[in-house]
Amino acid sequence: MSEFFVLIAGGGTAGHLYPGLAVAEALVSLGKRRNEIHFFTSDREIDNKLLTAADFHFTPLDGNGLTRRSISSSIGAVILLIKSTIFACRYVRKSKPKVILALGGFAAVPGSVAGLLTGTPVVLHEQNSVPGTANKLISKWAKKSAVSYQSTELPRRMYTGNPVRKEITNLNLSDKSMHRSQLGIPEENKLIVITGGSLGSFKINKSILNALPDLKEIPNLTIYHIIGSRDWEEMGKVNIDVDIDYRAIEYEEEMPVVLNSADLIVSRAGGSITAEINLLGIPSILIPLPGAPGDHQTKNAESLAVDGRAVIIPDENCTGVRIAKEIKGIVLDEERLLNMGMPRHPKSGKNAAEKIATLLIEVAK
Repeated sequence: MSEFFVLIAGGGTAGHLYPGLAVAEALVSLGKRRNEIHFFTSDREIDNKLLTAADFHFTPLDGNGLTRRSISSSIGAVILLIKSTIFACRYVRKSKPKVILALGGFAAVPGSVAGLLTGTPVVLHEQNSVPGTANKLISKWAKKSAVSYQSTELPRRMYTGNPVRKEITNLNLSDKSMHRSQLGIPEENKLIVITGGSLGSFKINKSILNALPDLKEIPNLTIYHIIGSRDWEEMGKVNIDVDIDYRAIEYEEEMPVVLNSADLIVSRAGGSITAEINLLGIPSILIPLPGAPGDHQTKNAESLAVDGRAVIIPDENCTGVRIAKEIKGIVLDEERLLNMGMPRHPKSGKNAAEKIATLLIEVAK
């Protein structure tokens, strides 16, 4: 097994992986070879798909996050965590990375514990305003805690912002017309993008379908509904008997093109998607995931809503009637829609990736 520079540990959702990929690309730009960068990920399909496409080596770890659903599932999760940690320790001893970057989530824990036990320095990155359980634990021995929000409190914190993948930071507003044409969006239409994250959201999906009859009042409208694989069989093939340009998508491979084309987005409020919305200046309706650790998605959403760039709908109020009301209130008011769209700051996400990459190089010395 060859030695490499950094082990990037984290995954399970696109939101956990995208910041890691952005940092990995920044390291390549700073002179590191792709084969010097290795990922520890979850064994979910999304991890395999994203890392294979990005051409980085990775090792999937068996396991799940701890839940409160049942004692048996929690015991099973702990057993898998112990097994994965033993494997990670052996792997780190053999490969001898100079530094470990923890991204949060289940897959971050075995790699970070392996760093502690082998004396390999660990740097963590927290994408959300409120740290998750894994990063709270890892922060106890991490050399540095890179945070995306000024308000996030962790030991040895360093504000970096949230790294955004290059496919987003490289977007240009001048390409919006071209991207809309690629998607077949009529020039005169307003494009509303619906997404519940890489896995999808049943609550959002159901509410959007229920909202469609009310949305036909909006002229020249396209609904681009990214349902997700989890609900696709149930909701993706529903017959929509509404006179509206409605498009159901299982999984979007070209999300940067879709985001650059959007006039409004309806979404959960995970760290990565809110960073991308902020960077691109897309007006948004955000529906924070209930039960997220520390209610971090609500805090993420509030960072955009505080100056009018987003509207927040609590999950318990997420109904077809409420979503239709908020969409109409924005799309039918051209001045409000324009004011919600802030100027783009494409360098912010790129600079965050460069800051963390530079930090990793410094810590590794």
